[in-house]
Amino acid sequence: MMVSENGYAGEVIPPSLAVKAMRDSGYKNTAYALAELIDNSIQAKADLVEVFCVERKIFVKQRERKRIVEIGVLDNGKGMDAATLRLALQFGNGTHLADRSGIGRFGMGLPNASISQCRRVDVWTWQAGPDNALHTCLDINDIEAGRTRIVPEPRVQKVPNEWRAHSEEISTTGTLVVWSDFEDHRLTWKGGRSTLEHTEILSGRMYRKFINTGKAEIRLVALEEDNVTLDRKAKANDPLYLMSPSSTPAPFNNIPMFQRWGEEDTDFKIDYEGHRHIVSVRMSWARPETVTDDGLDRGKTDYGKHAGRNIGVSIVRAGRELELDSSWAIGYNPVERWWGVEVEFPPALDEVFGVTNNKQVATVFSHMSQFEWKTEAEPGEKYMDFKRRLQEEGDTRYLLIDIVHHIREQLTQIRNRLKDQTKGRRSGSRRHDDISVEDTASTKWKERASKGYKIEADDEPYDEDAQEKLVEDLVENKHYDKRVAREIAIAVQKRGRKVIFVTAESDSQAFFNVDIRPGGITEVCFNSRHPAYGKLIKALDIDVSGASDSDLVSRIENASNMLKLLLAAWARYEEEDVPSREKIRDVRHEWGKMARDFLADAS
Repeated sequence: MMVSENGYAGEVIPPSLAVKAMRDSGYKNTAYALAELIDNSIQAKADLVEVFCVERKIFVKQRERKRIVEIGVLDNGKGMDAATLRLALQFGNGTHLADRSGIGRFGMGLPNASISQCRRVDVWTWQAGPDNALHTCLDINDIEAGRTRIVPEPRVQKVPNEWRAHSEEISTTGTLVVWSDFEDHRLTWKGGRSTLEHTEILSGRMYRKFINTGKAEIRLVALEEDNVTLDRKAKANDPLYLMSPSSTPAPFNNIPMFQRWGEEDTDFKIDYEGHRHIVSVRMSWARPETVTDDGLDRGKTDYGKHAGRNIGVSIVRAGRELELDSSWAIGYNPVERWWGVEVEFPPALDEVFGVTNNKQVATVFSHMSQFEWKTEAEPGEKYMDFKRRLQEEGDTRYLLIDIVHHIREQLTQIRNRLKDQTKGRRSGSRRHDDISVEDTASTKWKERASKGYKIEADDEPYDEDAQEKLVEDLVENKHYDKRVAREIAIAVQKRGRKVIFVTAESDSQAFFNVDIRPGGITEVCFNSRHPAYGKLIKALDIDVSGASDSDLVSRIENASNMLKLLLAAWARYEEEDVPSREKIRDVRHEWGKMARDFLADAS
């Protein structure tokens, strides 16, 4: 066989080109590449994984700068023998290719992750103490020059003292992977501390189940000229916020910030390739305690900002998170950070979920966040017929449709309940017993009664029993927070109110309903599902202290337009209902007279 300058003539993929392609194989950042090495450690039964970043001052364009010169990942796993070590450094090979029981499998992690970040990777592994370690390496320079075509045979070489000195625990068995010879454009972050802080956030989320149960600890150490500048253990970063302790800021660092949605996980039975597998879906939503007492936006708190970095559906494979898929969230909606969804499946369903070989994405499931079965259905095809057709066509998405439908249906309910949590909260220093439009309306209510236009509720006393029934109504029927409901009920008694304005979801087509409560209290209840509520009432009934002049003008113009459209809808209704037209006009006339009285003294 003829040999060319770069290898054998006629090779389908010359090694130098293959390596270049693999170096650009798509790790999102350095933290994700390091996560691959942590995967290997946990797969090797390690309960301690130490990640070191070593910085030194070097000359960059004739100026001295601090740069990462080495990154090491050391574990106390079971180590490898010589044959296994060589397999681990071969692309697409490994000892877990057919293993569907753990977080590994694809045989790409160690070499792929390493060369995506550096030009040289050294590996020491031992099963009889670090003095008896086996060592080998991959060097991109040698591969590109054609000097290396096979993984160098491992040789006995003790673990270097500098790594042993900084380790918390060198076990009888273990592995050390060291990256070196970096190119500036490969590493996502130039500094060791910054690299580890981002790795802490990601690894704390990816391996939260291992950290939370004590199965694994991830220690992060930054070294600058042998001086330790960072040394800490990664805390669980749970996007469902059900774990404690966690990395969530106080006061939710030692107590869960969210609560479970539903009594237990929802399990889906998936029959695939002759076996039954379980896909578990668990959900959570924010505790009422996350809502601030002063009515300020809870999203601006430290814990709210933390939640803002954990938006999406967490896809978990064998206890290890693949990704936090934000495509399930609705744009930049403040509510989205206050729910959590986790979908956990076994490795046997990798093809069904579309798991990539770098274990960063479940492509099929991710695409289904935007899936609408009706757009793909044939004319007249029903839901079950559509699923059956996908099955007959070998399209495994039919196995996931029910899961997707369940998540969407539950998220709709969760979002509505989250909106209820902040309902009735007063912004800034405003309180429910402050002077408000409810007082003006109540005054007009009493004036009408004094002029002889009495209604039965006018003389009904608002006693303790009526107050408790109002609280019960606001909590049970309008889904107000109990503390807010109590504040409203007390304010009614304190200010002698006869009218209050509340909101609730309703299937009615009405913009608002009128409910008479015990104690002679009239509730004007806005239907939050009606578009007029969001575009008129809610748009104006919010804190505007931080709004710009242009924003205020825009809100007023929009509200004015919405009011005109409401009146246009009334006009059309009046014209279309010919048999009742005169009666409707009389109602409009009488309502106009009363409105004039109510608005006469309003500021």
